[in-house]
Amino acid sequence: MKVLIIYPKFYVYGGGEVLLVRLCNYLTRNGIKNSILTTHMIPEIESDLTETEVIIEKHKLRNETKVIQNEIKALKKGLRKHEGKYDIINPHNFPTEVAAMKSSKPVVWMCNEPELYLTISHDDFKKYSLKIKYYYNKLFLYEKVFLKKNIKHAVVSDEYNAQRFMNIYRFLPCVIHYGIDYDYFSKGEDVNWDKDFLNKFVVLHVGMFTPFKNQLESLRAIAQLKDTIPNILLILAGGGFDQKYKEQCEDYVKANKLDSHVLFKGHINREELRELYYHSDLMIHPIKSQGGWLSPFEMLSAGKPIIVSTEMTSSYIIERENIGIVTEDYIEAILKIYKDKKRYNLMAEQGKRFVRENLTWDNFCSKMVEIYSKSINEAKTSSKIF
Repeated sequence: MKVLIIYPKFYVYGGGEVLLVRLCNYLTRNGIKNSILTTHMIPEIESDLTETEVIIEKHKLRNETKVIQNEIKALKKGLRKHEGKYDIINPHNFPTEVAAMKSSKPVVWMCNEPELYLTISHDDFKKYSLKIKYYYNKLFLYEKVFLKKNIKHAVVSDEYNAQRFMNIYRFLPCVIHYGIDYDYFSKGEDVNWDKDFLNKFVVLHVGMFTPFKNQLESLRAIAQLKDTIPNILLILAGGGFDQKYKEQCEDYVKANKLDSHVLFKGHINREELRELYYHSDLMIHPIKSQGGWLSPFEMLSAGKPIIVSTEMTSSYIIERENIGIVTEDYIEAILKIYKDKKRYNLMAEQGKRFVRENLTWDNFCSKMVEIYSKSINEAKTSSKIF
């Protein structure tokens, strides 16, 4: 079996990128040749891949619409040149599924989130120019009409995403839970820590600055709690993907005099992230139904309490296993943990065991290989019939 993975661009080392590195290295360890087709890859990701071939198809960066158009064009061009050497095509993240719809090989779409659908459904979409709105709506209609005819298998991370996928595309995807780097994030005893934070009650929010990650909600909670918990400190870890939204968050801090209670850490590496997990008192994760799957489970690997939104797509797992607080009342949840740390640390320890026993990358990757094999065999059977 030879696998060609398609990814739009690697410009940060986030959850989706970690998934690709773990998957490719698993394939290599198990004798399955694999390559990645993309438009850009940062060196730190390429250095973590063992024997994966990286194929770069560059494209010109222009306005938002042109970026997507040129990305699709570049990936289609790369597919035409290289797909003949592979048995299965595995696109990850928008717009790779659009490019892969023209492939002559069987396709398994890793739908981390239905990004195109989420974009046009978000309130901010109304603020886009008419040209961009027209393009995105046209592309979404094309995807809804033709995707099922060209892509027979899709994978999502949880039951919530499966139901949403079914409602949009009218066929049932396979559910495979992501893996978590438990061994890495559970070992934080020896990491360094800034002494200035030792007497603080540290609330951690991890994620790039976008409305979907909802940093503003965390800031609102801190504004309400700063008098009740004078030593509270919110650490916002993540780069400014949506610069306007980040500026909105910064303006909120100034307007509410939160400078001594909020720290903007910016983009951080995995070592720094592990430090934050291990030394924070809790994680607040008020995200919308897009992405953000890994961070709370990584925090649990460090044995620390988590508060997640009801909209988080894996919140049902956290609620079912009783390993964190699922709520929209973040102020009350933070107060509960502040007042009864022992109880919620025990809950987090239960979550730590759950992650160790159930959310492994080997489990995720082996099930992906099963889907690859199934898709390849179905394509062979179909070709014999005709």
